[in-house]
Amino acid sequence: MISRREAMGAGLFATLTPPGAGDATQSRENDAEAVKALKAIGGGLESVSTAVEQGLIGPGVASGVIGRIRDRFTVHLKAAGKFPDFMEVGLGVFYDLYDWHVRYNQQIQITRIADQRFSIQFMFTQMIVRWEQDPTYLGIPFDRG
Repeated sequence: MISRREAMGAGLFATLTPPGAGDATQSRENDAEAVKALKAIGGGLESVSTAVEQGLIGPGVASGVIGRIRDRFTVHLKAAGKFPDFMEVGLGVFYDLYDWHVRYNQQIQITRIADQRFSIQFMFTQMIVRWEQDPTYLGIPFDRG
């Protein structure tokens, strides 16, 4: 007679071993499919992580367009001993600066200037928007005449 323990143990161990477990070729194919599936899952998790980071945390203060602007400000500061009065930027850079002000709850100061131009104040500098330039255009910082 078979005891209850033997009957339950046999059933449990039978479910743990896949059918055809003795076949090495089948086992390698299953391993390759599992690796492929895990890589796909890892890539999906990485893209979700990136999206969450960009949505909740946002770009750093020294990355992207803001970082490039700060680099140009630093060069001007070292050469002139002060921050520049003006700098020309493309429309895409203007939108990035506007979004930066909104994200960090900074006061947005947009003014109209001559020749149907407008500018946005960023730090101590008026960023003059040049919509006819490339959207990622960053001009050379300069001071008043």
